[in-house]
Amino acid sequence: MKYIPIVFILAGVMTAHAQDAALTLNDAIQQALDKHPAVEAARLETSRLTILERTAFELPKTDVSLLYGQYNSIQRGDNNLTISQSIPFPAVFVGQKTVNKAMTKAAMQQEIVSKNELVFLVKQTFNQLLHLKALHECLAEQDSLLTALLHVAEIQYKTGEATLLTVTMTETQLMEVKNLRARSESDKQIALNHLQRLCQSPSITDIAGSLETFTSPGYIGSLTIDTNPSVVLSRQQIEVADSYRSVEVSRIMPDLRVAYFNQSLIGMQNVNGQDQYFDSHKRFQGFGIGLSFPLWLAPHIARVKAAVLSTTIARKQRESLVLSINQQYDAALQELSKNNTSLTYYREYALKSAALLAAQSQQAFRSGEVDQATVLLNVKQSLAIREGYLNALQQYNQSVITIDYLTGNL
Repeated sequence: MKYIPIVFILAGVMTAHAQDAALTLNDAIQQALDKHPAVEAARLETSRLTILERTAFELPKTDVSLLYGQYNSIQRGDNNLTISQSIPFPAVFVGQKTVNKAMTKAAMQQEIVSKNELVFLVKQTFNQLLHLKALHECLAEQDSLLTALLHVAEIQYKTGEATLLTVTMTETQLMEVKNLRARSESDKQIALNHLQRLCQSPSITDIAGSLETFTSPGYIGSLTIDTNPSVVLSRQQIEVADSYRSVEVSRIMPDLRVAYFNQSLIGMQNVNGQDQYFDSHKRFQGFGIGLSFPLWLAPHIARVKAAVLSTTIARKQRESLVLSINQQYDAALQELSKNNTSLTYYREYALKSAALLAAQSQQAFRSGEVDQATVLLNVKQSLAIREGYLNALQQYNQSVITIDYLTGNL
């Protein structure tokens, strides 16, 4: 076997040259937070409720009434102008202010929840893209190697050193790799389109970074689910519900009512023992004050009971949420441990074995100790180990992303 022009490229991944359009993870997250409609809608909702805080001291409409005619004597030109104002019990204003502030805080926390969910999706998509890029490069290496092996097999078949079966086996394996490359390229474009939508930037054509540097080795989540934005929001929703209850209780209290009147009393009036005539230009005025009590308390009591139930519901919803997130967090930690064990296996043993297998196959093939079928098997096994490592690395990164999401680590 004098003609064996073959080069094995199994001991690593080709270095990708970053293009100007390559986007880093931090830039992708920032673009998404700046442009995504969900975050913008949450910001606007916070602004809306901040403005509504000014409505806490809202008074009912002022009542202005005019009475004209014969309300005092035969005279038809008498008139009475009365201005009255109802003022809710002061505790209502205080309670409504508390409600408005609690709702604003809840909206601000909802904004953080939206950001946390968006960052999670961006990181997840970015991790998927890095995996697909690395896998595509790995398959490209396999493609190049199998193309070279097929060329050798065809030459050896013509010279009688190889069989048609060897050519067919090599060609079949090569076509399978080409199919996998085409699929990975399509998957990469789908993921890239998703990232473009998340970042609201159709100009993104490539990303920077690698699976190896996506997370820190030996990652351990430093936060707890108490910092989860949804858990914090659930506490704020309890505060909102409790504030509503206080307001409903305050509404049962009596309202204050004040009034001012200005009127004419055309005719004779006895002033200091003497009758005097008063025309329409002579005005009589005064004021009134009173309290408004609810005569039918059933609707008020029902609203208070409903508000108490709303608070209880909010507490139960928080308990359910905490239970669910605790389960997810425990599962994520277990996944992290499992994937870390898998990575340790690949880094300390499997990858070294794959590199040794590649080197030994190259040397044995060149010296004629093994045939091409054995080389094909070793090549396939070696690259399968590399693909398994990339999958394990992606899953490890996903575990870290999930833990960051559950702890609110933006």
